[in-house]
Amino acid sequence: MTSTTRPPTIDDKPYNVFLRSEAIDAGYTDWDLRSGAFRRVLHGVYTTAETPLTHELKCAGATLTLPRGSVITGRSAATLRGVPLADFGSPVEVIVPREDGMLRRNGLRCTSTRAAESEHSPWRGVGVAGFPRISFDMLKQRSISHAVAYCDALLHAGVITPDEIAGFLVGRKGHGVARARMRLEYLDGRAESVPESIMRVELLLRGLRPVPQLEIFDGEQFVARVDLAFEAARVAVEYDGGWHADPEQVKRDEARRKRLSSLGWIVIVVTNDQLRGNFDPVVAKIEAALEHQHATSIEIGGAISMEIA
Repeated sequence: MTSTTRPPTIDDKPYNVFLRSEAIDAGYTDWDLRSGAFRRVLHGVYTTAETPLTHELKCAGATLTLPRGSVITGRSAATLRGVPLADFGSPVEVIVPREDGMLRRNGLRCTSTRAAESEHSPWRGVGVAGFPRISFDMLKQRSISHAVAYCDALLHAGVITPDEIAGFLVGRKGHGVARARMRLEYLDGRAESVPESIMRVELLLRGLRPVPQLEIFDGEQFVARVDLAFEAARVAVEYDGGWHADPEQVKRDEARRKRLSSLGWIVIVVTNDQLRGNFDPVVAKIEAALEHQHATSIEIGGAISMEIA
């Protein structure tokens, strides 16, 4: 059964957002708003040029136009509650009342459904979903790897547990509930980033079961902690999101991977472009590495057996 306790409220710090109509009433023109002094946050919502463009600011801007009874949810609500899953370029995810049905608006992703009072807390005239409702709304999204990865981030942050997510779904009916329940078995909060979780789920869907965040030792000496690992085969899969372009980080990564190679590990590095594109070539590379390691272990095992005999 779902909890009847409302989630904690969010501090309502000031956000520098205003409506076009307010600017016009103050004497500004549309030409002024299109000048370098202002920037558009959403359709009809603006901020000043020096204001940092964050997802929280975008959410605050959305509250100026959302109908009464709307609830911010998904990655947007998670970001407002301290787990940064969305940036300024991400749409604000919103539950709107069924009777309103504002499903199409640039910068917003609206779902026409209902959310119980106990599932959200008030913020700037709308509601912000608590983590159980956030998890449900993310788990029922179309992409299983992304849906699970976003929930993994909540688990990793320690703001909710798998049992709490499962408990929220008990007895619930409606669109997306069956899909969300089916995805509970894929949850794992050990990954340290969303891309790592996406890789893990994509591999699980293809019958491969890597271990997240495996620590590798040489005897008692710590060598590395890898994103995903097939420990028995000594194959590691790591995500390179682009920050590794830093020269010093590149040197550390090369030294670390050289050390892993000396211990018999094959390290496969996956880039952001590979993860966002067709993942099948990456899977083929991983499967080839697993087969190579398996064949090598058989050869070594056979040679040892012959020597002993």
